[in-house]
Amino acid sequence: MGVYFWIAIPVDVFFQHCSETMKKHGVSAYVEMINATLGKRNYMKYSEENASHFLDCFSSPDYHSFFFSSYPFSENLGSTEFGLFFDSPVADHSIIGSGGYETDKTLETIHLRQIMKQPDKSIKAFYAALQRNLKKIPDLKESVISAQKKQYYLSTSKTIIPQNARSRLIKVPWEEHCLHLGISIKQE
Repeated sequence: MGVYFWIAIPVDVFFQHCSETMKKHGVSAYVEMINATLGKRNYMKYSEENASHFLDCFSSPDYHSFFFSSYPFSENLGSTEFGLFFDSPVADHSIIGSGGYETDKTLETIHLRQIMKQPDKSIKAFYAALQRNLKKIPDLKESVISAQKKQYYLSTSKTIIPQNARSRLIKVPWEEHCLHLGISIKQE
């Protein structure tokens, strides 16, 4: 399976298809929120009890990214310093996700990336199973981004845009930037 994976589906549908695979492989999901004013990073762990609140985070202006991890954290993470998921040994057990923001006009692509080139076998097995399961979603279509990149999507009346680049050079909201420049994923 690939190190990178792109899929354009609503985030609630995405996590519906992830939850069983997460349970089977002992993996948890965490959403990362960054308060731009204070610079604090807060993490919320996904559970069936807080699924609605967890998914609401994806439409917050403080939403930054999300992670899948098989690392055995002792407590809910709450507020923590930068780099938690990028330092060993946690990075060996983690996958980063970005995108998933949705408005009435656009759907942002969800991008998944394996953090380490040689990940722990448990997260590697989860990632392969997750990709296989997501590709089985009924009516899922495939689009070629470039010679080596494929993206999967569900047909929608919304414009599908790439995941947010989080560039400081872009001074307008990401959706506005993409729509203004005509940056979108073609639906066939």
